[in-house]
Amino acid sequence: MTMRRLISVLALGLVLFGGCRKPAVPEEPEPVEVIPEEPAEPVDPPKPKDPVVYEVVETDFSAVRDTLHIGGKLFFPKGLEGRTPVVICCHGLSGDIADTVPYGQAAATMGFVACCFDFCGGPRGYSLSDGERADNTLLTEVADLAAVYEELSFRADIDSTRMVVMGGSQGGLVAALYAAEHPGKPKALGLLFPAFNIPDLVRLYTILMHGGPQNLPESVSYSGHTFWRKYAVEAYGLYPFDMIGAYEGPVLILHGDKDELVPLYYSQEALKEYKDAELIVLEGQKHGFDLNGRQQAIEYLKEFLSELFTK
Repeated sequence: MTMRRLISVLALGLVLFGGCRKPAVPEEPEPVEVIPEEPAEPVDPPKPKDPVVYEVVETDFSAVRDTLHIGGKLFFPKGLEGRTPVVICCHGLSGDIADTVPYGQAAATMGFVACCFDFCGGPRGYSLSDGERADNTLLTEVADLAAVYEELSFRADIDSTRMVVMGGSQGGLVAALYAAEHPGKPKALGLLFPAFNIPDLVRLYTILMHGGPQNLPESVSYSGHTFWRKYAVEAYGLYPFDMIGAYEGPVLILHGDKDELVPLYYSQEALKEYKDAELIVLEGQKHGFDLNGRQQAIEYLKEFLSELFTK
């Protein structure tokens, strides 16, 4: 190889491989100070708004069954406009509207219209409704409730698709019988210590004391109450547990475990007949509930109504 050719080969090698110089070491970048971010403050999830508590306005109410006037009170949530759901409250055997007013007022504070009324033929002297005690029966009270229900359903400020019926003791039985006769009407039922045992008591008393309904006198006294023959004969033939299952809407039953007038057993049996029902037992409570039991019942009913209309 000539000298000129050798020089050309060495020059090409230097171009291709950079010669024999040590590769340059890249300069290290200057260190950058990293400041850690402060952890974010924990954020609580938004709390649900407190329910609105409405001021209650009271007005008179009236309906008509046959030729009899039915008197009562309406409790309105002040300032609430539009078509409003309604709660109808039914009192017990020897009671009157005063027994149901606390429940009606509580419903009104939630945004419901509440109707409390006296059945026809109630205790004389202070009933807001017409009628004689001797003409009062379980089924006349069902008819009274039907008249009240219809009167309210026609009002422009009532949502007839959201009407709830509730009652205590005999009023609970009447509410249940009404719902069985009109299963498509009440949106829900609230039953407080419902007296499903009344027909059984009437049958037992009638058979043991008089040998059958055909021998009943015009009136009889039992457990401090006076029952007229018409009432007893009608109740004798009623079998609520064969009837109440016709209603398939939501039912809340509240009953005390110390109830001696209406044993808890009857509400437990009613629970089996309903398609959609809940039984809540209030410990230590007797028939009618004391003040503490009533407040518990109101809270359970308010929760029931709230869940019912927010689904």
